[in-house]
Amino acid sequence: MKKAGAPLLLSLLLSASPVAGLAAEADSACGGLTFNNGRLTTGQPLEAKGPRTEACLREVAEAVKARPAIRGLTVAAKLPDAERLNGQGLAVAKAAAEVLVNAGVPRTRVSFVAPPADANTPGHLQLAYVERPTQVAVARLRTASGQVTASTGEGQPTPRLAGDALYAGELVATDDTGRAELSLADGSLLFVSPRSAVRLGTLELTAERQRKVLLDLVKGTVETQAAPGGTGSTFEVRTRGAVAGVRGTRFRVSQQEDGTSRVETLEGKVALGAEAGSVDVDAGFGSRARPGQAPEAPRALLAAPVLERPRGGTYPKAPSLVWKAVPGAKVYRVELGATADFAGGVKVQESANPTVDAAVAPGAGKWFWRVLAVDADGFVGYPSKIFSFDVAG
Repeated sequence: MKKAGAPLLLSLLLSASPVAGLAAEADSACGGLTFNNGRLTTGQPLEAKGPRTEACLREVAEAVKARPAIRGLTVAAKLPDAERLNGQGLAVAKAAAEVLVNAGVPRTRVSFVAPPADANTPGHLQLAYVERPTQVAVARLRTASGQVTASTGEGQPTPRLAGDALYAGELVATDDTGRAELSLADGSLLFVSPRSAVRLGTLELTAERQRKVLLDLVKGTVETQAAPGGTGSTFEVRTRGAVAGVRGTRFRVSQQEDGTSRVETLEGKVALGAEAGSVDVDAGFGSRARPGQAPEAPRALLAAPVLERPRGGTYPKAPSLVWKAVPGAKVYRVELGATADFAGGVKVQESANPTVDAAVAPGAGKWFWRVLAVDADGFVGYPSKIFSFDVAG
C-alpha cells in the first residue's frame, strides 16, 4: 500500500463497522455509493480511468468528507498483468488517488495499491475504507438555514442539513445569513447566530444526571438554553479570553474580533471568568471581559421593546413596523421570519428609530416579527413579544 506522494508501504486494511449506504441517483457518475464493512462499492463498475471514473471519484470524495469517522481510504487498481507490471498499475492507482486528494480528501488518508487481478476480469478500481470506532453524537442539527457547515481539524467544511449528527471536535459555522439550532445530548439547545463558529468539545453524562459540557466559541454569538443538570454538573462556553460557566438556563455569549468576550444572561446566573478575575452575571444583566482585563461590573440589559403595529391583519404589501422606543437603545434589531421560532429564512434589519419598513419580507404569506434593543456597547436586550401579519398574494 502506498500513501499518495509517500514511499511504498505494505499494510492490511481492516474495517471497523458498517456505514449506511447512499441511494443511487440517476445523474450520479457512480450510479450510487454504498459503505458497508470497509468496502465502498459503486452502483456501476468503476473503470480504471477515464472522465466518468474521475467524476465518480469526486463524488466519492464528497461522501467521504461528510463522514468524519472514516480515517483512511484505499484505491486498488486491479489490472491484467500486461497493464499492471513495471509500475503501470501503481501509476493508475496513484492517478486515481490524486483525484481524491484534489477533491479535498486529506492526502494522509489516501493510499493506493495495484494487486493482481483475476485473469478474465477487465481492469477496474476497487475502494476500501477504515473508520474509527463508532462515535456517540454529542449534538444533532435541529434546524438550519443559510449556509451551515461542520468540519474537523483536518477536513474541509462541508454543508450540513437539519437532522445531521454532530460529534466532539467538529466546528459548526454559519455564513452571513446562516442560522443553526443544535440539540445537545444533555437536552440543552444551542442557537448559532449568523457569522459565528463554535467547536463542540466535551459532553459527558452520568446516570446521576451529572454532566460536563464544554463548547469553544471561535467567533460570533451563540444563545444557550441549558437543560437542568445534577449536582456537580458543569456547562461552560469558552472564548479566547474568558469562560462563561452556566449556573442558570438561558444566556448569550459573544466573541468579538478584538478578543472581547460578552455575556448576556436572560434567565438564571452565569459566571464570567477571565485570567484577571471573574464576576457573576444574574438574569437581566450583562458583562464583558476585554483581553487581559477582569470582567466589567454587570450592567442591566435593555428591556424588551413593546410592539405597536402590526399585531395581525392582512395587508396588500408589507407594512411598516412600529414599536415604542426603549431608553438607552442606540439601535434596534428587527427580525422577520416565516416561522414563529425564527429558525429559518430570517430577515434582519437595523434601525436607529422605533420604526422600519418591512419590505424585505419576500412576498406573500404569513410573517412573524420581533424587535431587540441594542445599547451603545453592543449589549443586546430582551426580545419583544412576537406578532405576525399576512401579505396578500
